Amino acid sequence: MAEEIKKEKMTRGQFLLMGGLGSFVGAVLTIPPFVYALGPSIKVMFRGKTDVPNVWRVVGSVFEIPSGEPETFRVEFPQKQSYSAGQPNAGVGTITDAVLVSWQGGKMPERVKGKDKGKLSASEIEALKKKLNVMSNACTHMGCPVRWSPADRQILCPCHGGIYTINGAHVGGPPPHGLWRYIFEIREDGTIRIKHEFAQGTPWVV
Repeated sequence: MAEEIKKEKMTRGQFLLMGGLGSFVGAVLTIPPFVYALGPSIKVMFRGKTDVPNVWRVVGSVFEIPSGEPETFRVEFPQKQSYSAGQPNAGVGTITDAVLVSWQGGKMPERVKGKDKGKLSASEIEALKKKLNVMSNACTHMGCPVRWSPADRQILCPCHGGIYTINGAHVGGPPPHGLWRYIFEIREDGTIRIKHEFAQGTPWVV
């Protein structure tokens, strides 16, 4: 008479252990290329550094920013390519950023309303800098491009429902904080220039 073969049942603890090991192996194989692909973004968002040379790029003019809504500009930066086609230090490419520029609360300062666009004084430049929002259009949740909604009078993320004011302050949805704000300057002729670098510790104006 053949002996009955009893199958050994896997305990819950063993099942969880096997699942944990599988997840760990998957993470080890997946995380390195994922981190490599997001390298520049991670440096900008979490380390305050980028692979973009420390150069200024023109965005637009303070005289081009409308009242009541943000203006969107596209700015190209040179980017160091540390790896390409198997060759390290392969040269310099470009990266394009979309930049949202608005007046705080949507209120255009009197200085830029007039038809006379003559040179700005040092005191006028300082006053305008305090009223200008120069922001990344990448949602601080997952990086989706945000857009201005005239009907809602807010900046919205179409991916996961992030909501920001015209000043870039976070007021709803999953984003952890307001939109990233670029380091910028205003020249005497009203030109706005930015670096590929975000201001650290700057409070968001609601």
